[in-house]
Amino acid sequence: MTGADRRSVSSGLAAALVAASAPAAAQTAAVEVLAAGSAGEGDDQLARAVAEGLNATRLVPRATAVNVPRETMAISDFIDGRRPRASLMVISLSTVGALAISGHDKYLNSVRPIARLVGEHQPIVVPAASPFGTLADLMAALRRDPSSVGWTGRPYGSADHQLALLLTSAAGADPRGLAYRPVDTSARAALDALTGAATVASGALGEFRHQMRGGTLRALALASPARAPGVDAPTLREQGVDITMMNWRGVVSRGAVGPTLLGRFDEAIDRLVQVSGWRQLLAQRSWEDLYEPAEPFRRFIQDERARVGALMARRGPS
Repeated sequence: MTGADRRSVSSGLAAALVAASAPAAAQTAAVEVLAAGSAGEGDDQLARAVAEGLNATRLVPRATAVNVPRETMAISDFIDGRRPRASLMVISLSTVGALAISGHDKYLNSVRPIARLVGEHQPIVVPAASPFGTLADLMAALRRDPSSVGWTGRPYGSADHQLALLLTSAAGADPRGLAYRPVDTSARAALDALTGAATVASGALGEFRHQMRGGTLRALALASPARAPGVDAPTLREQGVDITMMNWRGVVSRGAVGPTLLGRFDEAIDRLVQVSGWRQLLAQRSWEDLYEPAEPFRRFIQDERARVGALMARRGPS
């Protein structure tokens, strides 16, 4: 997305929320919305959108987004109060995987879910000249020798890594043999696929879409339950592979945050997902609406913790 696109979507979101907002609530201390991982990646983008939305509702003034490099560091700082102004944090499927690998998934017991918000499509792409013409070709190569397929994506435990492990298992191979090369961002994964540093890449659709449209990368499949709008790529299920996943993202708070502020967060997020500017933001960033309020989101996180923990236990050395 260009800078102009970001400003357009951002201003539209803010304008819609201001129009829908109630009179300003009593002032509260400035709050931070934390995002883990690389700046500019999906968690960071969502944290900035949420912070702007909170400000525009006038329920939670002066919210700012803050990026922290590593998931485990970010969530431990958040839970333990080492960033006292951090009242919200974006978490995702990738967060759950990173915590499972590090042995810190217990941190998920200490968060107070606010809402699941969006899902990110996960394409599996190869260079235009790749010998893998179809998903079946890739599955056959994984079945023969998973170490022969150089797979790249975001860091260990990420949704990309999880997808690679799931597909290797579905091919009938041992996921411990997977040759997975982690990189910081989806943009870097796309570059590695284009330059031949990797055989296959998975990552955020929004970061691959330009190369897919230009024909330099080909999508063998999408892991999503359904096809993505404007993307000529079948799902895994359409091709006989029983895997569906999206890199979901949502926001959580922590125990030290009082009930009054938690109530304002709940109300502000409920408003945020209903305005037209939010729907425009989803379309611009190739995100799907996966909104789910606090209590079902809490149950969902615990189910994901168990599922992802079992998957990570089958991985190879990292």
